[in-house]
Amino acid sequence: MTYRSSNVNWKTITASLPVVNQLLGLVTAGLSNTTVYDTAQTSSVVGNATVNATTTTSCCGLIPNVTYSSNTSTANAPFSVQGGNFFLLMINASPPWSDQMQVLQGIAYGSDPSEPALLLPNVLIMVSTLLEIDPSVQEVVAVNMTWEFLTNTSESAFPYIIPYVIQAYFVQCSLSVNTTDGVVDMQTNSLLSPVPVRQPSTQWEMYRWTNNTWQAEISKALSIPVSSGYIFQDVTSHSTEPSIADEYIVSLVGLNLTAEESQLNGNAPPISNFVLGLDQLELAVAKAAAQLVWIAGRIGMSNGGLQPGNGMAYVNEEFVALRLNVNLLPLSFAASASVIMLALALHMTRAFDALQDSEAAIPNIGALQLLWLGHHSVSISEVLEDVKHPTEAGNLRRAGMIDVSFAKTISDEEGLVSSTDSLW
Repeated sequence: MTYRSSNVNWKTITASLPVVNQLLGLVTAGLSNTTVYDTAQTSSVVGNATVNATTTTSCCGLIPNVTYSSNTSTANAPFSVQGGNFFLLMINASPPWSDQMQVLQGIAYGSDPSEPALLLPNVLIMVSTLLEIDPSVQEVVAVNMTWEFLTNTSESAFPYIIPYVIQAYFVQCSLSVNTTDGVVDMQTNSLLSPVPVRQPSTQWEMYRWTNNTWQAEISKALSIPVSSGYIFQDVTSHSTEPSIADEYIVSLVGLNLTAEESQLNGNAPPISNFVLGLDQLELAVAKAAAQLVWIAGRIGMSNGGLQPGNGMAYVNEEFVALRLNVNLLPLSFAASASVIMLALALHMTRAFDALQDSEAAIPNIGALQLLWLGHHSVSISEVLEDVKHPTEAGNLRRAGMIDVSFAKTISDEEGLVSSTDSLW
């Protein structure tokens, strides 16, 4: 996507961030977690397409040596970019309520007064939660701010002001992207292939200053003071008002501004109870950045967003070459007819009657069985009497061509003589 930063209405885009988590299915096509990917313009093709998928990651670190002035409500920190020129970071910041995060905009002033001030390109966040860091590191990165709290006790009839010290931390987050091939379903435009995500950091460290100017637009968008409707004010009329981007990032890490507002209205002191993990913050910043780009592409240039480009993609189309249709009604009739025909065949061949017979008249056919058969069969004896010369094999063969059934079986009730008479 190509765009001109001056034409992008980041205020409108940032105000739409809370809506993204409420969208499901086809509405969020083109966005998967921290990945923004291309989508197909047609759903008439059945198959998968290979498209570009860009995954956003974040790397956050603590800014050391920050000094805060309550009179001017500014925080300053010296730094150098990759061992080059030295700069002074100036941040407008007010004391926050406990367990909050605010995206701020920092301005860098060079050592040369003639050089113009530069907007810090990375995402700058002030955090008032607890952090799991070494005490020696905490002395370098923690910034003490005061919140005037009005309270009373049973020993005093009148309320009085107690200054509570809130430790804040300034965190700098750099953004990076990785573009790979992703597989998209042509019908639903959902991302099918998992996109590898860099392993998030697990331990808080000092921030290493970089100079990636492409991140300036995201930093500016997240720091736009679009009111979230929550106002936190102390007894001295000092107030802090989280923006919509602040509310969204806070919700991504598991905090709730409504509960914190109830704590303030309930006259409870600003004591932090939430421990923020580095991986939680990095994932939240990466999600917010990816969703800003996705929203800008969805609303289009005419509505103050980005103009998506058009391209070509390889598609693996699925089509039906052969189809087998099974109709259960004819199939059931055919199966029934087969069963009936099988029953008729068994009945006609008397297969069931053969199972009831006990033994065969002649269990096998040998020389003795043939002598016995010739002796007991009158019909065989009469045929063989006509042969005058038994040495003539042809005459015996022609006389022996008689109908004899050796496999004829008899039942237990029939006698041996009657069975032999029925062998032919």
